[in-house]
Amino acid sequence: MNHHIFNNLFILLILFFSSTSLFSKTTINVFHTFKESGLHIQELKNSIVLNYNSKGLLIDSTIYSHTTPLNKKYVYVTGKEERLKLERTFKKEVILSYLFEYNKAGKKMSITLYGNDDNILWKEFLKYDSNQNLIKRLKYDPSKAINPEMMTSQKNSNKTTWAEIYDYDSTGTVLTRKEIYNDYILVITTFDIDSLNIPKKRSEYFDPSIILQTTLFHNSKNQIRHEITVDRFGKSLGSKKYEYDFLGRKIKKIIYNETGLTDGTLRSVYDDDNFKFYDYHYNNSMKLLSTREVILDGLDRNYIELILEGDEKILEKSVYYYDKKNRISKIKKYDMVRKGKEYKNKIPIILHTYEYD
Repeated sequence: MNHHIFNNLFILLILFFSSTSLFSKTTINVFHTFKESGLHIQELKNSIVLNYNSKGLLIDSTIYSHTTPLNKKYVYVTGKEERLKLERTFKKEVILSYLFEYNKAGKKMSITLYGNDDNILWKEFLKYDSNQNLIKRLKYDPSKAINPEMMTSQKNSNKTTWAEIYDYDSTGTVLTRKEIYNDYILVITTFDIDSLNIPKKRSEYFDPSIILQTTLFHNSKNQIRHEITVDRFGKSLGSKKYEYDFLGRKIKKIIYNETGLTDGTLRSVYDDDNFKFYDYHYNNSMKLLSTREVILDGLDRNYIELILEGDEKILEKSVYYYDKKNRISKIKKYDMVRKGKEYKNKIPIILHTYEYD
């Protein structure tokens, strides 16, 4: 990196692209089962509304809670006419809302989380390199970004932006990089330039509004091989390392704690001949904690998903159903541990239904 090229000050400004025009909507309803007066009742507990733009990108999602007393409920009808019968009307209230923004390449560039009173809980920026590889995730609380010295004069009120400013000292041996998000400096990194003109990081400052920062590193195939997460003090919160098979599928994830010791391992095994794959979760001593087994259908879609304690006892079973357009229509989740003659795993404990507009 040559400081003469940058001529003491270089600003890289990237505008976020977001299409807010609604093109389609998907509603996911989450029902819970219980039994009352000999009837199996499905209460609507939550719903999620997903809005997409004309490019098929998710632009926002809202999670609702349905306060449904027993006199406002769904009856689950079994047999040939299996369906949910609405007994009464219901009310809902917003729990959380997410807003997503994208760049012109269709890569997600920011996520904003809103509370039930429309206040921003946090905002996360995602940065990419020239190959559109994700290289950084930075989450912060905008309500705490209040230091006037960290505010810039750039005004892009209608668009989300991020920028990098590079500044050299008078000797040309010290480089300072300021990372600006929505006109506010969140990260300042100082580098020493050696005799070969190679920058070496000396220090890094995080604004108190930062919640965490994750830096990602890629291999020659543009696959994520390693990621490191730190808090606003630069203290490690842990890291992850990834391995892939010859088809580019992730086969191993090693999780390290803040001290660098192994905290857990996730191994994925693909049984292509039998249309199955397995996820094995181990603790730090490589004891198998849980297994996720997924059986695919003839169209390579999830059909049955099993969650096992270790590799023997089945805890949960989920069955996926699809419509004629190859979209998920419902997911039935069964509690395989629950006992009692009235269940016998015939009625799903949780039912997800999908509605498409």
